[in-house]
Amino acid sequence: MEPLLKKPKTTNDQKSEINDDIDGDVDKCKIKMNVNRAFNNDEKVVDSNDDVKKKEDSIFLTDEDSFVFPPDNDISDMLEGIDFNGSLQTITERYFSTYYKVDVQKPGDDMCIRIHSNRICLISLAPSHNIFQNDKKILKVNYKVSDKLDRMLNKVSGKSKHGAQPLQVNSNICTISCSDGQTYTIKCCIIGKLIEVNDVLLEYPETLKEPPHKGGYLALVLPNLKLLDKVKDTLLTLEEYKALILSRSEVKMS
Repeated sequence: MEPLLKKPKTTNDQKSEINDDIDGDVDKCKIKMNVNRAFNNDEKVVDSNDDVKKKEDSIFLTDEDSFVFPPDNDISDMLEGIDFNGSLQTITERYFSTYYKVDVQKPGDDMCIRIHSNRICLISLAPSHNIFQNDKKILKVNYKVSDKLDRMLNKVSGKSKHGAQPLQVNSNICTISCSDGQTYTIKCCIIGKLIEVNDVLLEYPETLKEPPHKGGYLALVLPNLKLLDKVKDTLLTLEEYKALILSRSEVKMS
């Protein structure tokens, strides 16, 4: 079978191809000029886009879009139908487990130890502590527990709290002076390292009567994790504490 021979191009064919190339280049030039003209004429492009947007928006307009809502001056009925008892948990109630140690040194010397989920302990007075009875005024909170030991000078660094003052169950946290002339020595009630004390109490000692999340606490302590469970066994849970306080009040009334 003989191979197909390519037909040589005639002069007319070559002219036709040249004309096609020229026409194509002209079309490309026209397109490019139109694009440039569009970008250089910002106002026309914006107007065109606005018109398109208005047409698109008009498709989705409903009767509700033309309704004017009255001002929300009264929101008293917004919670109707919602199961809400009128109180929310505080930060300490939500993230801390609460324990108590009562009659630490004498009757009414009651302490509260709140243990965070990360094991950090918040030390404060229990609501039943003698300091909170008979409307006594707290005059002074002193963290200098001896001539050689000042809790205010506690310095810690790093995750392991290097340099922190060590604490035992019977270690003194501070002394509190009240308007009845009494000075109360406060025990730590837990084994660990002192992270920080509440220095706000130095200037505003009455803050100790506030809830812990409002500043009514004495110190933060990093407990000895190996001994934490053993210490917790010596403390009262919230339910046990409430039962004990109830029995106290019944004894006073009898």
